[in-house]
Amino acid sequence: MAILIKNANIVSMGSLGIINNGSIVIDGTRIVSIDSQLGESPDIEKDVDEIIDATGKIVMPGLIDSHFHTCQHLMRGMGAAIARHGTRYPFWKNYLLPFESQLTPEDVYLSGLAAYTNLIRVGTTCFAEHGGRHPEQLVKAAEDVGVRGLMAISTMDMDTGLPTLPDNMLFSTEEAIEKNLEVVQRWPFKNNDDDSLLRGVFSLRQITVCTPKLIQKTAQLATEYGTMVQTHANEGYYELYHALDHHGMRPANYLASLDFLNHNVIAAHSVLLSDQEVELYAKHQVGVAHCPTPNFASLGMTKLVQMRKLGVKVGIGTDGANRGSLDLFEAMKLSSIGQSLHYGAPYLDANIVSPFELVTMATLGGARVCGLDEEIGSLEIGKRADLLILNPGLNALPIDDPYFSIVNSLRGSDVGDVIINGQFVMRDNKVLNVDEDEIARQVSMRAPQLRQTVLDNLN
Repeated sequence: MAILIKNANIVSMGSLGIINNGSIVIDGTRIVSIDSQLGESPDIEKDVDEIIDATGKIVMPGLIDSHFHTCQHLMRGMGAAIARHGTRYPFWKNYLLPFESQLTPEDVYLSGLAAYTNLIRVGTTCFAEHGGRHPEQLVKAAEDVGVRGLMAISTMDMDTGLPTLPDNMLFSTEEAIEKNLEVVQRWPFKNNDDDSLLRGVFSLRQITVCTPKLIQKTAQLATEYGTMVQTHANEGYYELYHALDHHGMRPANYLASLDFLNHNVIAAHSVLLSDQEVELYAKHQVGVAHCPTPNFASLGMTKLVQMRKLGVKVGIGTDGANRGSLDLFEAMKLSSIGQSLHYGAPYLDANIVSPFELVTMATLGGARVCGLDEEIGSLEIGKRADLLILNPGLNALPIDDPYFSIVNSLRGSDVGDVIINGQFVMRDNKVLNVDEDEIARQVSMRAPQLRQTVLDNLN
């Protein structure tokens, strides 16, 4: 199917920059033409199947959520209920894992339908799933919704400290390697010759629950299979103490000693890095998934300024719905405010991180972190047609600098149309491939039951 989008304000995030009153032609899954106007070839309108007049609208690349937890979707907002009982830390081990461990295959599928439909609604066209139980159900849900993503099963092969890990989420080292391999082999990480939306990657929960053998072997296999490997890194002080107590070095140094740090690593959060660890990331071309909402709320301040200066790859993630919103437009603005408050305001420096840099992190930066920048992240001839059409209203008008407006004025609710791999998945604000009302009905029935199980164990 060939689609022409004309009269658009195009924010390409690539070499073409911003094109006013431009046109984009999509043929099949790819972008085949981007022009400042139709020019001398008005006959192009006769050669396409559909024409979209985007007058007054912004066309930009789909957003990329570089760190996501589908299996936590049905516990959205539970933190408030937990806090009323007195929160125990670390949060992920006391609450997130117990919640995930009880999910049936049907629960995982429902979580996927709800989460991925939510992503489409707020303009996210690709996500990096850190992994949960029943990855085949995550894939099934993503295929049904029509979203692009990295798929994984999060693995742990040792336990340290209380509370203990749920039995059904703790593997032997051999089982953990086997589970990872199953995902990577079943959904290979391929490039230009493959139209698949979903690709398998390796995933380790974090160093406190993974043996050196598992970390080393996973790094070797990720290189062998030409795919990515995810881990939570420098996320909390408990992790720093663990690394210092058990290995005599900080987390990034420990991972470097195991030859784990590499260009194919997605290091989620990375908020408590020392300056020397940031330099290690830059040296080994590690990608960072910067998650403003959870990071600023309880973890720390990502050193984006230093990362930017050293050329570290940075994408933006939501960390899933446990913290609330999946809207990366909101995450961009929150990151801008947080970085300015921490690094800029005390020194009267208003140029700590620019709107252009933040939009880059949410698009092409995320694609680089996920190893997909040759395919997505910017609007360029030959790339996959993953894009958004936004309808700016009085909340954003007038628009002088589109990057400023995207970060500071626009929101996911301003997304009217979403195209992934050349196919509409949302048209005129209507999600096309699934029944939102039915998903909402099922979520309303099942989520309270799952949440109550966790809340009953708080007393």
